[in-house]
Amino acid sequence: MAALAGASPSQLNGMGRLEKSETALVGLGAQLCRHEASPLRASRARSMALRLRGGVRELESEEEWEEILRDEERLVVVDFTASWCGPCQRIAPAYAALAEEFGGALFVKIDVDVLGELAADLGVASMPTFQLYRHGELVDTLRGANEPALRMLLEQHI
Repeated sequence: MAALAGASPSQLNGMGRLEKSETALVGLGAQLCRHEASPLRASRARSMALRLRGGVRELESEEEWEEILRDEERLVVVDFTASWCGPCQRIAPAYAALAEEFGGALFVKIDVDVLGELAADLGVASMPTFQLYRHGELVDTLRGANEPALRMLLEQHI
C-alpha cells in the first residue's frame, strides 16, 4: 500500500489501479499536493480529489465519526470498505449512485485499513459491511455486496 502513496497517475494506471476517469482526478490531487506544506495535507488533497468522483465522503478520523453521530439528523449510511476488497470495489459505483438517489440520507465510507479500531469497535468483521444509524443509534446492518438488499434497506429506513 505504501508503494501506491507516492505513485504518479500514470504509474497507478499502469498497475491497473485506475480507470481513465480516475486518472484525471488523481492528477488533480497530485497538483494540489505540490502546494501543500505537509505529507498529511498532501494525503488529504489526494483523498479529496478521489472522493470527488463519487460524492461519498470518506471519514479519516474517529473525531469525524463522533461528530456525525452526535450532530447528524438524517439517516447515516456507512460503507465499511477496503482498497484490497474486490466486492467492495465492485459495489462502490452502486453505493455512489444510491447516495445521489437517496439525498435524504448522509452516505459515508470508512476504510478499515485507516480506521480499523473503530470498525472493530462497531462490530465490523467482513467487508463490505453497511450500517445505518439514526440519531447516533445503529438501526440496521447488511453484510456483503448485495445492491438490491442495500436498496431495500434504504427504502425501509428513509
